[in-house]
Amino acid sequence: MGKGKIILAMLVIVSYILTIAGWFFDSEMLFFTAFGICSVFLLAFIIVALKKPKISDEAVDEEISTIPYIEEDEYNENVYNENPNFENEEAFYNDMTGADNSVVNMERAEDSGQIAEYMAKIDELNYELEEMRAAYGETRAEYEAARNELEGYKKREAAEKNMAMSILPDSMKSREELSTINIVDIAKSVVNELHTAALRAGLRVQVSSGEENIYVRADENLLRVLFRNIVDNSIKYMNRQGMLVITLSTIGDDLFVVLKDNGEGLAAEETGHIFELNYQGSNRISGNGLGLAQAKAVVEYYGGNIYAKSNKGGGMGIYIQLPTS
Repeated sequence: MGKGKIILAMLVIVSYILTIAGWFFDSEMLFFTAFGICSVFLLAFIIVALKKPKISDEAVDEEISTIPYIEEDEYNENVYNENPNFENEEAFYNDMTGADNSVVNMERAEDSGQIAEYMAKIDELNYELEEMRAAYGETRAEYEAARNELEGYKKREAAEKNMAMSILPDSMKSREELSTINIVDIAKSVVNELHTAALRAGLRVQVSSGEENIYVRADENLLRVLFRNIVDNSIKYMNRQGMLVITLSTIGDDLFVVLKDNGEGLAAEETGHIFELNYQGSNRISGNGLGLAQAKAVVEYYGGNIYAKSNKGGGMGIYIQLPTS
């Protein structure tokens, strides 16, 4: 193979690799640019491969000069002596002409075979390219779907955050005005405030903590809203004699609050909606549906998490995690 063919073959391979790289790294510009260059170099390679080398006149003259000169009579005599089956010069010439044609036909057959082989390779490359395009289209569609889903999630998250901020008390302090307070005292104070209402509903409320003092940096008013709304929710929906136990504990820098009652509870499919604004379950009573939604807003405002677990007839449990700092 000549140097030109080797260089063109290397260029085809490099551009084909760049085409695959463009597809792999999701770069449309690199993909289609490399594919176009690959096609040009491949076409040039085929043209060069099929082109027969040109023999110069000087080379022909030099080749002829190496052939020993034979007189015509001597040549004819030698030919007929070596081929006694030929009756005359014309028969010999016809036979030689046929032999020459067979050589030409063989060369043409070889060229046709090479062209067919190259065309088969081109078809194979085109097939691979179509597969790459199809795979790229599927990947692109999946990427667009994922991006749209993420954008929708971000919009919903922003809307929920704006809604949460809108239902927080107007009197809340800024983060610069926060102080360190004992959350155990806050919980006990709220229970004392709602003691009479709880007794009327037949609900006994108990605060339990392994530590006498658990300090957090927060707005006291917001923590009171948090406990008051959850305790008030238990008072409203208890509907029978029972107990609400509030447990506070810490693990590392996290505060954990569990509020568990033994009331009627809710079905599992309803429990996941109790923190939604204006939601009222199957045991709904009069109210604006703000209580637990506002409690959730307070927890998330401080970077915490809140969720509920309940079974119909098995009471309601609300679990809160808050950073202490």
